[in-house]
Amino acid sequence: MQSLLAVAVLISTGLGGLPASAVPNLTGTWVLQIAESDFGMVPPPDSRIDVIDHQEPRLAVKRTTSAQGTTTVADMTYAVDGMPHKNNAGTTELTSTLHWEGEVLVMVTTTQAPQGELVITDRYSLSADGQTLTQARVLAIQDQTLAQTMILRKQ
Repeated sequence: MQSLLAVAVLISTGLGGLPASAVPNLTGTWVLQIAESDFGMVPPPDSRIDVIDHQEPRLAVKRTTSAQGTTTVADMTYAVDGMPHKNNAGTTELTSTLHWEGEVLVMVTTTQAPQGELVITDRYSLSADGQTLTQARVLAIQDQTLAQTMILRKQ
């Protein structure tokens, strides 16, 4: 009887299972730390700022990137629901699906490149203090892959 009562108390206080807030909230203004990041063989941008509004399952990202004297702004909207979502980054159409693997947000994006289909797999993880967002990326095209790690700090 005592163990049944204990279970009832846990359930009624919300501790008897995974709460809806078990996934991290990525809302914030995130600045790319170029010196701490690894871009592989690709030159890094001059700067990148992501402004994220995350209201689970909705995720909106305004990304401002400067590279080689050109600044691009991309407004992208997704849902973390495993369904495809189309966005544009400049003139490039991107199709992305998002899902959670525990506390890691996985985004798989496809787009057409002159060499064929490019598949970008991003794994976003938030540090325990909520101040560092790590974007582990793998780009794949024509049986070739390139791994990158981007470190962003909350402002």
